Amino acid sequence: MRAIKDNFNRSKKGLKRGEKEAISLVRRRRLRTALNILSVSAICLAIISSLYLWRNGTIELWTDAAEEKIGKLLVDAGLVVETIDIVGERVASEQNILAASEIYIGDALLSLDIGETVERIEQLTWIKEAAIRRDFSGDVIINVREHRPAALWQIDNKLWVVSDEGVQITDQQLEYFAHLPMISGIGAEKQLENLLRAISSNEVLFERVETATWVGGRRWDLILKNGIKIMMPEIELAQAWQNLSELEQSEQLLARNILAVDFRVKDKTVVRLTPEEADRRRLLAKTSGKGEEI
Repeated sequence: MRAIKDNFNRSKKGLKRGEKEAISLVRRRRLRTALNILSVSAICLAIISSLYLWRNGTIELWTDAAEEKIGKLLVDAGLVVETIDIVGERVASEQNILAASEIYIGDALLSLDIGETVERIEQLTWIKEAAIRRDFSGDVIINVREHRPAALWQIDNKLWVVSDEGVQITDQQLEYFAHLPMISGIGAEKQLENLLRAISSNEVLFERVETATWVGGRRWDLILKNGIKIMMPEIELAQAWQNLSELEQSEQLLARNILAVDFRVKDKTVVRLTPEEADRRRLLAKTSGKGEEI
């Protein structure tokens, strides 16, 4: 036995330095490989376990239980909804906004899901944007921005209130919007924003417009409440409207006996008289040698 041990010790002492380092490197590599395998196995096990728990609803139960416990703690601590204020509503119903928010007095203040609440409110007919602010005093403030009703859009023998961005808002209670101009023509709602931008230099004058028709997918014809037609050009819409405003201010053009004002030809304004006014002017020209200018 001693002889075998002595032989082993002599063989061990006889190993060269390089051989010892090689053996140590092999051992370290084996250990690293084993640790990697264990790590990957642990990760895979965790993923499989999570998927299993998620599929059978265990995680959802745990989450609900945790939320319920946290909510109870917040309520016990006094962090609850004390008041709910709505700001910015004009046409939209306050009751509808409250119902869509699903926020109630006494709810845990910090448990409110602001993102989901905003999404529900913005699904309401009149609401364009919504934002919610809460503070530790218990106040919850719901700020809303409504669509701006700009016109009544006639399509398929039906009227819709549309916004200045061409959004169909509602086809109900149209009697409250009888003061709005009526638009018609295929694609008119998509061009409404451009028209409103063009007439922004004199919105008071636009209040005299009864209907606006999008003609041939190219341009607008405006009919005033006194029956005069304004034939707008395809381009430079704002400039044509400015010219009309200046003519009305200097000449009271739209109070004259005219049928139409035509801006379709660039740098040229054509005024069409009523038959009676045309006859009167012809007679005036014959009797006095000159006619009255517009």
